[in-house]
Amino acid sequence: MNLAGSTVKSAGPRVVIAIPLAGHSIYWKVVAAILELEKPARSDLMVFQGALIDRARNHLAQQMLDHPMKATHLFFLDSDIVPEPDTLTRLLAHKRPIVSGVYRRRLFPHEPMAFVKKKNELSPIALRKGGGMVSVDYVGGGCLLIERKVFEKLKSPWFLNEWKEGRYLSEDFYFCEKAREVGFKIEVDTSIRPLHLEPMGVGTDEAGEAQWAPVF
Repeated sequence: MNLAGSTVKSAGPRVVIAIPLAGHSIYWKVVAAILELEKPARSDLMVFQGALIDRARNHLAQQMLDHPMKATHLFFLDSDIVPEPDTLTRLLAHKRPIVSGVYRRRLFPHEPMAFVKKKNELSPIALRKGGGMVSVDYVGGGCLLIERKVFEKLKSPWFLNEWKEGRYLSEDFYFCEKAREVGFKIEVDTSIRPLHLEPMGVGTDEAGEAQWAPVF
């Protein structure tokens, strides 16, 4: 699906916007955000459905590498992340191999999904007014821009869910470890703060009325 209808005039980047879809649908707010997203003239949208998240990301990365337009970047956008219209153009402007916006975890305590490693413990970064660029050790893959050369330098699989040293390592954190091992920095623009949608469930309170509650 070509997205050249809503473009930013640029002869440079060629971007595949990739949505790994584990379920059967995308939030309508995300669809609206994609339509409003400012994009380079040469961009494409790819959605991969029906696989575990690590397999979906690997498939989309390979599709980007094989794309006939010789894409320069892959922009991962999760199906529950709502970016501002200028998110992609701002990330591209940094000209970094790996750069992300920062969104909060849906579950309590809702920390920013960008972490630094201190004495084998992960600490979320602090978000302050205005924001700026921060180097981190790990970042979530929901609003993540990656240059082509990163995938070309790393060996597939680029993403993998695994247990490592007694702890669970998600597919996006696995990618961050692989990238850092070969010298790439993981950077976050903390002024880019997309919304992470949290589904709600409906129940019944003691008075018999409908009661809304988060679904965890």
